Amino acid sequence: MGTDEYRDASPREPVSTARDSVPQGRLTFRTVWGGPSPQAGFIEELARIKQRVRTVDFSYHFDLFLTVGGEITLVPSPSGLRTPRVFLPRRTVTGEIRISNDDVSAASDPIAFLRQTIHAAVADLMGRIAARDSAFDVDAERGKIAFLIDEEATPGADATPDAATSAAEKTSQ
Repeated sequence: MGTDEYRDASPREPVSTARDSVPQGRLTFRTVWGGPSPQAGFIEELARIKQRVRTVDFSYHFDLFLTVGGEITLVPSPSGLRTPRVFLPRRTVTGEIRISNDDVSAASDPIAFLRQTIHAAVADLMGRIAARDSAFDVDAERGKIAFLIDEEATPGADATPDAATSAAEKTSQ
């Protein structure tokens, strides 16, 4: 048998490449806690934020490094975004969000300060994308993170609101 017998004569569809479609990006955090005792409620609140954005599709992938200052790793003021980078061909955005322990201590509501700092940093990154990518819908993308400043921070709430009812609640039912 020759190789011609296996050749398909039907016309081929164009092969789709990553550039032809808009990939669904995610917002992810890698976190460094600056000491053994981060600000009360920070770990739980960050877990709630991660849970909330886990299922949100962004048009770019946001790979963020969050550093929360503490006794061991000091983060100088002011808190906010550092080393922002936008990679258009890969549709990826990176940056470091630094949160100063001094800024948190001075805040009247540390959990709200965490949420506002994250929101401001991600919104800044979205503005940087919009400045370089005319097809980027900055308003729609910012709407996906509006919960960070619209919702009340709930320090006593469970990090996974849909979790099973606690044992104490089950026995009372």
